[in-house]
Amino acid sequence: MSLKYIAMFAIVGSVESLLSVIAVDSMDPAKRVSDLNRDLFSVGVANTLVASIGGLPMISEIVRSRANVDSGATGRQANFFHGLFLLVFVAFAPMLLGLIPLAALAAMLVYTGARLASPGEFKHAYEIGPDQLLLFVTTMVVTLVSDLLMGVAAGLVLKVALHLFRGAALKELFRSPIAHHIENDTLFVQVKGSATFMNFLPVRRLLTSVPAEVQEVVMNFEAATLVDHTFQEKVQLLADEWPTAKLTFVGLDRMRTNSEHPQATRRRAEVASEAAT
Repeated sequence: MSLKYIAMFAIVGSVESLLSVIAVDSMDPAKRVSDLNRDLFSVGVANTLVASIGGLPMISEIVRSRANVDSGATGRQANFFHGLFLLVFVAFAPMLLGLIPLAALAAMLVYTGARLASPGEFKHAYEIGPDQLLLFVTTMVVTLVSDLLMGVAAGLVLKVALHLFRGAALKELFRSPIAHHIENDTLFVQVKGSATFMNFLPVRRLLTSVPAEVQEVVMNFEAATLVDHTFQEKVQLLADEWPTAKLTFVGLDRMRTNSEHPQATRRRAEVASEAAT
């Protein structure tokens, strides 16, 4: 039974922290990309130390992170002092914390939650594509009815189902979609099959370690059958971190999409026709 709870806390601590980090990255005005491995390692070490003295596990918290972003925080000092102030009050002024009305804390959570799921967020999701709105609403509703992990699981299952409906082969969703080579100062990346959030990891490894001599990265999608929104968004976020290299997409304009958004999910015309029939 103890192993069950150890596994449960480990999964909750890691998954929720990573989801919070990804959400904060999307809210960051500078569009910086966090080191997920470093964050996961930090959470693991912290929770191990806390558990050794009888404490409860910790996660990266989206509500406090949103408050930092809204207040204009731009660096890690905001997190450090946030944690420091919490430690000081918990250790030396717990009775003072007990005087804060629970209704006031609940109101802050409701307000911040409303900011995270405001009508503008629904509109933005729909502008990317009706499929993104469906994923957004499904994840939100299941989360409210059950919990965050169930909501995320429902969103993931629905997204995979949508990709299969669009004509993606199941085995392609788990296979690296890229081959690459360097010519002079250009990195050529050939994308084949389905390029989705599920097989993005090898792409992330490649584009995170672009050699300094590379001045341009050309991603060719002419052999791709499906390119989802998350894949395009994450590639662009990585490209924004390159000091000198620029990113060029080739072949995306030949694929079908269901919205005018530049990062909407795309699929090859013949695959779209076969799915429709």
